[in-house]
Amino acid sequence: MNGTLFIIKLVIFGVLNLFILTLLLYGFSGRHRDIHLSYAESESNLLVIGENEHYPVVFLGTSRGRVLSRDGNHEMVERILGRKVANLSKGGGGGLMPMDVHLSFFLNQGNTANHVIYLVDPFIFYSSINNEHNDFFLRDEPFELFIFLKLIKERYPLDRLSSYLQMIKVTDWQKISRYAAPGLTEGTLKKIDEEKMEKARKHYLKKYDQNNFVAYGHVVDDINRLVKTHGATITYVMLPLFMPDFPGLPEVDAFLRKTADREAGVFYINCSSSMQDKKFYYDHMHFNKTGIEYFLKTYIRPIL
Repeated sequence: MNGTLFIIKLVIFGVLNLFILTLLLYGFSGRHRDIHLSYAESESNLLVIGENEHYPVVFLGTSRGRVLSRDGNHEMVERILGRKVANLSKGGGGGLMPMDVHLSFFLNQGNTANHVIYLVDPFIFYSSINNEHNDFFLRDEPFELFIFLKLIKERYPLDRLSSYLQMIKVTDWQKISRYAAPGLTEGTLKKIDEEKMEKARKHYLKKYDQNNFVAYGHVVDDINRLVKTHGATITYVMLPLFMPDFPGLPEVDAFLRKTADREAGVFYINCSSSMQDKKFYYDHMHFNKTGIEYFLKTYIRPIL
């Protein structure tokens, strides 16, 4: 009997402490919401995207999607597309799980969209460093209890939870969220370096885990469900790649094609073999201003 009473007290004590901790974290949550920065000033999503706004177009992706909003490019993107755009892409290889987090918060804040466009890199389906072990996608984001609970629910590792809690201490958000390498999209790739590309291919292969393909594929289902629940459509766009044998490309292409064929409101286009001219890039992966303009006019505007 004494043992049972002890366990009951222990459970009550634990629940009480959890309740107190949740109240404390709630008190820290959302303290940044009176700060409003532009895409030109910040890499953050939470500091740029507000509440209860309608965006006809929302982009998801890695740094290859984020360049659309760096260096003052965001205004050009909206002008070309003729629509207000939210870009939730994250540098540092923000994969499927990070994009699910950002899109969930974006919609939870009462924002709406007509069309979500996911700018796809094959590696996000294979590498944990782009997903649950990604340590970049919240490095410039203020603390929100909704996001913290989402990280717990999706079983992010403790070090990711801990690093996000550190954001509570940040005060100078304009400084911490500023893009560290401005001006890159003004440049142009001088030559395609085959040796460098082969080195990159081997780098990706070392980080790939075939088992992840199945696990992260389920995140696609979650994102699709979330988008459709909020009355929008989603198109996955395989981004152009200089590397024809990019690791995992055929498998991801087949998966997304099958998903789009199966689900209403989900679409897919493969641009991997397009835009092979170096004039469109500032390095071997990222568009420059010329590339952004061409990509939007040729492949994105027609699908809106």
